[in-house]
Amino acid sequence: MGTEIKLFRTSSYKRQLENFKRRKTAFFSLIVLTLMIISSLFAELIANSKPYVIVYKNSIYFPLFKHYPTSTFDYFSIRPDYRKICERENTSCIFPPIKYNPIEININVSHYPAPPSWEHPMGLDSIGRDIFARMLYGFRVSFLYACGVWLVSFTVGTIIGSCMGYFGGLFDIIFYRLMEIFFSIPYLVVLITLVSIFTPNLYLLIFISSLFSWGYITRYMRAEFLKIRHLDYIMSAKSVGCNTRQILFRHILPNALTPLITFSPFFIASGILGLSSLDFLGLGVMPPTPSWGEPLKQGKEYFMEAWYLALFPAFGLFLTLALINFVGEGVRDAFDPRKY
Repeated sequence: MGTEIKLFRTSSYKRQLENFKRRKTAFFSLIVLTLMIISSLFAELIANSKPYVIVYKNSIYFPLFKHYPTSTFDYFSIRPDYRKICERENTSCIFPPIKYNPIEININVSHYPAPPSWEHPMGLDSIGRDIFARMLYGFRVSFLYACGVWLVSFTVGTIIGSCMGYFGGLFDIIFYRLMEIFFSIPYLVVLITLVSIFTPNLYLLIFISSLFSWGYITRYMRAEFLKIRHLDYIMSAKSVGCNTRQILFRHILPNALTPLITFSPFFIASGILGLSSLDFLGLGVMPPTPSWGEPLKQGKEYFMEAWYLALFPAFGLFLTLALINFVGEGVRDAFDPRKY
């Protein structure tokens, strides 16, 4: 019996995967989004002031992967400028495509912000940092934030919503009333208060956002458990002696997770947009941490003289949200038995 259930679930997953692939827009959006995520996770290999390889005095060095004292290259400074080191005779270097990291200022430019060029494909921001590098690293920060909020909210909401929906009764009524009181507190007011007390960082922002996000997951999970717990197969499981743990985790939870799985891409998209909004308002990650909201804020201030400050971050944000929403629609249709 157990083997038959596993075979049925495997065939069900394969069918859902095939259904997802039929949505060409969703499938290609997932490919592009995956490439963007991989690029951001390995951003140091794409935009960095350190070269991959230096051949100096017949010796080979790998500054991107290993730290060397400045005296190694006969360059006596606190921080080595590898671009100047590589300009010496008999010195060969292989740099990443972008030779600047996201917090480095290009002091060789006469004014900031600076328009796009071969050296800086998206230009420089108002204090001379490469916009492409900051967007590349900023996407990693935004994606990690969104996934962190989703993971914490998903876990807490699933646990609480499952208990409310399955046990019901007085526990459900009291906890639901407490939720209504808690979520009536203005999120932005709490955020401003905490940011003024503590130095905001990625973990603090994930904690605060999760604190006000798990309620959505809880309501979904509660509704699913209320619906499923009275179905015939649950009654049959109780009649054959299954305990509460088996009923919750083996029979109800796998079937109740489907709406949450289809909801997850949209939740992550809202998280990315939320962090960009907080950064735009000055309530997000602290400078010089790269983010997508900060260049948008600069673009508002320099819109007439530096159009690229707003264009590239806005397009990147639009593209990311569009890709995630296309993937979400494909996942939703793949799990919908009425579609296929």
